[in-house]
Amino acid sequence: MSQLQEFQSFIRQNGKNLTMVDVPVVLSDESIKTTNIKFHFGWTIEIGVTKHQHGGHCPAGIQSGSSSQACDCAHNKAKEYVSGENGFFNETFKKILTTDVAKNFIIKDTNLGSAPDSYVGEDVCHICDGCGKCSCSSCNGNGSTSCSSCSGSGRQHVTRQDHNNRTVYSTESCSSCYGSGSKTCYTCNGSGKVTCKTCDGGGYLYYSYTIDGDAKRSTKWFINSPDYHQWIIDYVTNAGLNIINNVSDVNEIDVNEALNGCTFIYGFTANLPTLQYTATIDKTDTTMCFAGTKKVTHNAGGVYDPAVWKNAKKLAAGDKDDDKKVLAIPAIKNIIEAHQTKTKIPLLTENWVSKDIKEAVVTNYQTLVSQLQKQNSKGFAWQLIKGIVNWGLILAIVAMCFAMLAPEMIYDAEYRSGLISHYQFFIDLLLAKFSLYGLPVWTNYLIFLAWFGGLYAAIPKLYWKQISQQKRLGLTVFSGYVFSYMTLKLLAVLLSISHYPLFLTNMLVGGGLLLSLYLVFVGFFGPKKWYFKILAGLVAIVGVAALQFGLETASAQVQFMPEHYTNYSRYLGSTLQPAIQYISFIYIEIAVLAVFIGIIATRRRFWKKAKTAVSEYDCAVLLKSLKLDK
Repeated sequence: MSQLQEFQSFIRQNGKNLTMVDVPVVLSDESIKTTNIKFHFGWTIEIGVTKHQHGGHCPAGIQSGSSSQACDCAHNKAKEYVSGENGFFNETFKKILTTDVAKNFIIKDTNLGSAPDSYVGEDVCHICDGCGKCSCSSCNGNGSTSCSSCSGSGRQHVTRQDHNNRTVYSTESCSSCYGSGSKTCYTCNGSGKVTCKTCDGGGYLYYSYTIDGDAKRSTKWFINSPDYHQWIIDYVTNAGLNIINNVSDVNEIDVNEALNGCTFIYGFTANLPTLQYTATIDKTDTTMCFAGTKKVTHNAGGVYDPAVWKNAKKLAAGDKDDDKKVLAIPAIKNIIEAHQTKTKIPLLTENWVSKDIKEAVVTNYQTLVSQLQKQNSKGFAWQLIKGIVNWGLILAIVAMCFAMLAPEMIYDAEYRSGLISHYQFFIDLLLAKFSLYGLPVWTNYLIFLAWFGGLYAAIPKLYWKQISQQKRLGLTVFSGYVFSYMTLKLLAVLLSISHYPLFLTNMLVGGGLLLSLYLVFVGFFGPKKWYFKILAGLVAIVGVAALQFGLETASAQVQFMPEHYTNYSRYLGSTLQPAIQYISFIYIEIAVLAVFIGIIATRRRFWKKAKTAVSEYDCAVLLKSLKLDK
């Protein structure tokens, strides 16, 4: 089998593996060339002087007088290194070079470190003018400050009661400053001076100058062969230093001409084999280019474009089964993942798939993502409203049942702190104005940190998807505030309910009515089909009516109502009255909690539903694009 046939067979088989369809490419016009290339490369030793500030601490080095004198010494020494009079940096770089010109070729720009000698200079501190002391800012250099007790007057107003029970006003000498009106400054102990922070009291600022070296690379290359493929210029430019791995017959040569003033210069010649074909697919010709001893692909000519687009055009066309099949194709999957992760893959960099087809694939994929986002959020607003109303009804029914069980409890509820004023609880807790459950007041801080710290740690585990730091902090503060209020409120109710007379019958009768009405709500809004909504709602209404009629009938037989009630309707109304009154005290708490739980529950339900639907595509990058990958 010829080389052309081997390449053609490989391209067809590899294309089928990547695109899942036949790639009937036909290669022709094989063109093999070996281009001789000459490389000149070398390094210029660049010397620099770096200034370092040390404040009031004198560093090790050659003492050179003032900072300007030290700077001059360093620059003069740098000139010795540049001229070669001192070969420190040259010798340092020689140790990096090898006897193999091919290995030297791959040495990039190199930092050579600093010379062993540094030059130190000192200048008088510009803040304290060399004395090491500065005027005290607390007393403005006076050594004393005005007495705060008497405002500098030396006397204080005094009020007292005499033996005739009269209020007597007088002035006395100030007991703090003993009548002087001033006090010794505690910052400078009365001296008016403090140690200069700039020079640490030494009076001098120190600077050092080091000499640093870098080897900067320069490269030139020339084509020696008269016959070569034109694209070889782009290939060599793109390959850079890696070109050494794709050439043969490397021979060192002498370089006589200068190369950008390089101190070290090398040169070699090498042969670069190149291979070119004309590829025909779908009656369209394109050029395929390979270079180097390992036949590295320089330009595949987009030979897989027809096969990739044949599949990719079905993406987001409205058929879910087609979408699944397209996303499972390796080439399309790799293109999408490379775009989403901003990584480079040979399929694109070597032009097996052209830029235009890649962008078309990405566009169709983004259309699919938009379609799924719309599908997954369809009906969210209506379900959110239903969820908030549903949780509001549940919380209201529970609260009303407590009120019907202990009607006298509602009178205390009016005077308890509400959710809006709950912040005062945390202020008093942190100010240690009270202690929780008889514990020492210092445990307030431990309880505070444990409460919010526990919520902060739990939220990422309870939240259904990846959560940002800002949202995590916000949820921690909000849930910590609301749940602490609800917990304390529920605990207060449970602890105090035993102090009130309990009416279990009232709660059962009233609770039965409320639960029945809740079932009417579920009946109308639970089913998806409109006719089932009407049917379920009517059944629930009939059930409510039947229950109340049964209770009214039973009340005449069983006598579960108090004796002073002769009418079931009046008894039911009196039972519900405290419950309704209780709701008027806590409706804000119920609304806030219902909104919070409704949002969380609805979003979680939609997220799980969306993840289940998208998981059917068996595409990890699609889950990540829709932020469903947790």
